[in-house]
Amino acid sequence: MDFRLSIGSDMPREALKKLFYEMICDVLVLEINVYEAEIKDWSDTQHVGISCKYFSMSINLDDDDDYIEWFREMNLEDHGVDTNVLISIQFITRIFDIGYLKFLEIVGRLLRLNDLDMLVENHSSYPLMKRIKGCLLINAHSEEYRTSYLAKEELELLNYPYLEEDFFKDRE
Repeated sequence: MDFRLSIGSDMPREALKKLFYEMICDVLVLEINVYEAEIKDWSDTQHVGISCKYFSMSINLDDDDDYIEWFREMNLEDHGVDTNVLISIQFITRIFDIGYLKFLEIVGRLLRLNDLDMLVENHSSYPLMKRIKGCLLINAHSEEYRTSYLAKEELELLNYPYLEEDFFKDRE
């Protein structure tokens, strides 16, 4: 199952690689033995791939400026967020329930890192949460998604204040 995490960042992408790697290590080591974490970083100058037991993250470091600008404009128009880094997340389906919780912990750490915009979308590009100008908004549009991905107990893992909002209220 694929998800997409879009973030605003003023960090060099190589620094992002290190940051994500350290966040994943921190989140997994808190709950499982470090020898079971099996985190591998397949990095080169064009692409960062970080893989662990529950999911993998992929960041393209070589996206050209035109693509980044197109992506930024699309997210601004569709979701009102100013993001410049696209991160693909691929969960291991049989352990998605565990992996998604670990992912939320990582998102929470990212939220506390800076106040830049962020967007989390599920496999069908359905926006689950977004942060605009430091304010985290959780999509309250669909009860199905609220119970599947955004239950209050799960959102506590973010350790970040949020408001609920129907992202599609003006489109209907």
